[in-house]
Amino acid sequence: MSNLSLTLMYLCPGVDLQNDVELRDDGNGPYIARWDDTRPKPTPSEIEAAYPAALAAAERAAIKPVSRRQMLTALHRVGLLETIKAAVSGSGDVEMQIAFDEALEFERGNAFIATMAAVLGKTDAEIDAIFALAASI
Repeated sequence: MSNLSLTLMYLCPGVDLQNDVELRDDGNGPYIARWDDTRPKPTPSEIEAAYPAALAAAERAAIKPVSRRQMLTALHRVGLLETIKAAVSGSGDVEMQIAFDEALEFERGNAFIATMAAVLGKTDAEIDAIFALAASI
């Protein structure tokens, strides 16, 4: 997948790169030759600015789920297990408690992960590192 198509999919989720967009590269780099999507065509500067975030999102989406044992062990090793357990139980959110207590595996893109990261003030890179640690266990 080219950088351009990756970035277009990030900027315009669901864009049909097969039917609504024609990408070309005549030797000077890829460009949008045809744009039939209903949304405004992204400018070259918008595409360039969005590429790092698009790449990070694609890398994050490629992170494989980890088992409950792997995640809990990783959280213990980085000193967050008890903090997360307390945050979940103290939240009063029954669905969050179910999500944490009953999960057989943890997926990087899960809304529970994003919520806990925000509550704990963790960056995407820090959460990615926890998933990498969990995958190594």
